[in-house]
Amino acid sequence: MIVGKIAFRNLTRQKRRSVLLGGALSFGMCILVIINGVTGGLIASLQKNFSGLAAGDVFFMQAEKGEDGMLVSVSRDDTELLEAIKASKIKYTAVTRRTVTSGSVIYSGDYANRQIAGVRWEDESAFGGTLDVIAGDTRFMAGSDGIVISDALAESVALIQRKNLTYAEGAALRREIKIRWKEGGKRFDLEREISRETAALVKTRAEKQALDAQKAIGETVLVKLKTINGQDNVAEFRVAAIFRAQMDYSAYVDRGLLDSVLAMPEGSFTICAITLENFSNLEGKTRKIYSALKKRFDLVPYAKISGRRTGELLLELEDEQFTGQKTIVTNLNNELGPIVGILTAVQQGSFFLFLAILAVIMVGLVNTFRIVVYERMREIGTMRALGAQRNEIRNLFLCEAMFLGIAGIVPGFCVGMAALFTIRLFRFEAFPELALFLDGGHLAFAVSPLLLALSALTVIIVTLLAAVFPARKAARMEPATALRTQL
Repeated sequence: MIVGKIAFRNLTRQKRRSVLLGGALSFGMCILVIINGVTGGLIASLQKNFSGLAAGDVFFMQAEKGEDGMLVSVSRDDTELLEAIKASKIKYTAVTRRTVTSGSVIYSGDYANRQIAGVRWEDESAFGGTLDVIAGDTRFMAGSDGIVISDALAESVALIQRKNLTYAEGAALRREIKIRWKEGGKRFDLEREISRETAALVKTRAEKQALDAQKAIGETVLVKLKTINGQDNVAEFRVAAIFRAQMDYSAYVDRGLLDSVLAMPEGSFTICAITLENFSNLEGKTRKIYSALKKRFDLVPYAKISGRRTGELLLELEDEQFTGQKTIVTNLNNELGPIVGILTAVQQGSFFLFLAILAVIMVGLVNTFRIVVYERMREIGTMRALGAQRNEIRNLFLCEAMFLGIAGIVPGFCVGMAALFTIRLFRFEAFPELALFLDGGHLAFAVSPLLLALSALTVIIVTLLAAVFPARKAARMEPATALRTQL
């Protein structure tokens, strides 16, 4: 206790030096908290938004191959899957069964390729409410020939007015303003004028788009797709609703109708999606479900699944020589492909950046403690002469180092969190391409407690290591030698 009090007093004797060293440690901690929080928030928002689109977090798919060698993606029963999840005691909130395929949506000669998702609307009554519908209604989709499409898809097939300017339109506007600028003989800020006129055009188009969206409800579109037997088929759908998409991912129709168009067996589906109670340890939970299903199904090895989309896996299965059924158990992170991997690598990489900053700071800390030992030689000699033991002298300097580390951790963490809360206040609606990474238009943050604890421990260890050799040197001093030192 006495050693701690003396160490704290010594740390406050040289306030400027302590503030500079603590500030350097705080800077590193602050940078770590900000990068960690922002990347964690991007991952969490991406998972949350994509989970809503894909209707789940863990996915169960089956593919069959008969004597003819044709691969068919079809699942008939998920009873054993649900039993395995129940046995593994993994908590989930919903089970969704959908038929998913790819097709071309055609209207008045224009077409766009999209994923077509067959939804059992009577089972997913809340799904329509998660869509930002700008025209039409999703409440009467069950058993109907309706199709729910995104505003981006509606723009692509010219159902509604395109809101944003294309690259060619933007270039034409720039040329027009330049000509007007030269002919008028007036000087003005070209970029500001382009931004102003672009914003005005987008606003006008958005108003026109809202009217077009209302008129588009009830229009008939064609969807060209292939049946599960590989035959081409074309189906007619009536536009039931248009929604504003964060990500132009799917068009949604009634599952029963889509199954009949695809010649699917009655009551079957292509994908079973499990929505977990939370995203924590998604990989571990997926592997746990995988292990529980090993004895029940012929599973595709998880080593092949990890980090890859199901589309790639199905293409590989087409080339494999087998007869019977193969089962895929995958998750949201695999479907998102390299995006989550990159963000996770950035989050983890922030720790190595933090270590690099600490390595530079450590050099300064070692030199500082050497100077401190030299400055306090006579003081050390006096303490030794009065009966202080070597380990007490050593512990005195180590306590100073620990207090300095804490003095760097706490302000750095507080400033970093304050910066994250400040960033959270801003809206980023002007960047629609970032919508999938945002939470309600805001940049969310999620700080990893484990990484923070590891970082705080690292700061303490680094400061202690910086002080340990000067502290040992101070502890080994002979009292008489130290007292004779002239400073």
